[in-house]
This record gives sequence, C-alpha cells and structure tokens, in this order.
Amino acid sequence: MSHHRTGLTRLAAGTICLLLGACGLGGPAHEPPSPAAAATVDMGFASFQPATVKIRVGDSIEWRNTAVITHTVTDDPKAAADPADAVLPAGGVAFDSDDIPAGEVYLHQFMMPGIYRYFCRHHEGDGMVATIVVEPAS
Repeated sequence: MSHHRTGLTRLAAGTICLLLGACGLGGPAHEPPSPAAAATVDMGFASFQPATVKIRVGDSIEWRNTAVITHTVTDDPKAAADPADAVLPAGGVAFDSDDIPAGEVYLHQFMMPGIYRYFCRHHEGDGMVATIVVEPAS
C-alpha cells in the first residue's frame, strides 16, 4: 500500500508543479535576468517595480511578469486612455510588447535619450504606469 501512496504523492506533486508553472510561477521571469539587461522591472498584480528606472542610451530593460495575469509594456500615445500615461521624448518611437503571459519576459533597448512614460494596456485604469529616464551615453 505504501508504494501506491508514494505514486499518488508523486502524481500530486507533479500536478501541482505543472499547475504552478501554468500560473506564471515558473518560466523565464523567475530565472536570472538576461545578461543584455541593464535594469529589470517586475510586473506585479497592477504595478511596475521599480516605478522609475534610470538607464543610459543603448541600454536594455527586461520586464519580468511575476504576476499570475497577463500584462503589456506599452508606450504608444495612440493606445493610451490618458495621454499623460504615454510620453515619448522628441523623436522617440512608440513601442508595445503585446501580451506578456504570466512567467514571461520582455526586453527592449532604448536608443534615444529622454523621459518615457509607459503603461500596461490591461491595467492602465488601475494605475499601472511607470517612467524610464534614458540618459545620454557617457
């Protein structure tokens, strides 16, 4: 009988691991950041942490969806409900990650100095907005 219980215990443990992975508790967002990332931003339930990041021209940021829901990283004034939530520097190009499922990451490189204000298309109304300051390369 103990062999049967051990098999059930392993099956239950495997099922739990599979479910946790499917819920975003596994995946690249829970692994070490990309070596190409100068900074990382965690996407929580309805927040970007840190809310402000400073980098230099040419640097990349890796957004890590550690939440169990889908997010986006969007800096496109045409997609914003509130124009103040999408700010680009003069000459800056709008960008949008598309949906980032739970447990996944998004990497974006910044080639233009200035202030970028971005949001999550799904949670902008909940205040999921943040800022990036890109300083000139030294």
